[in-house]
Amino acid sequence: MTFCAPQFKTEYLTECLLEVVNNQWKVNATESGHTSYSKLEYSVGKKYIKLNQFRVHADGSFSNNGVFMFIDKESGACYKPASYKAPAKGIRFFLESLVDNPEICDPYGSFLYVR
Repeated sequence: MTFCAPQFKTEYLTECLLEVVNNQWKVNATESGHTSYSKLEYSVGKKYIKLNQFRVHADGSFSNNGVFMFIDKESGACYKPASYKAPAKGIRFFLESLVDNPEICDPYGSFLYVR
């Protein structure tokens, strides 16, 4: 029997999601003829995993677009950012559902708004 702590599972699922989403966004931008594309990277904090969005340009340079999403390390709940340091109230998605359906994620974060 193997044991996996919830935060390690959440971090692994985050890496899986980022790999799929980053590849898809790069392919979409290339096929559309755009010279730049969005890329996500993550950093682990005390309570949340913070996903930062960068814009990668054709010459290899990049610019920071800010925080894309917060993920709770224990539950895998996804939150829209309220600021650079804190998420907005209210769970928007669970990480497992985004990993199962990565096409939900768009480079603009519109899927994180409450409807």
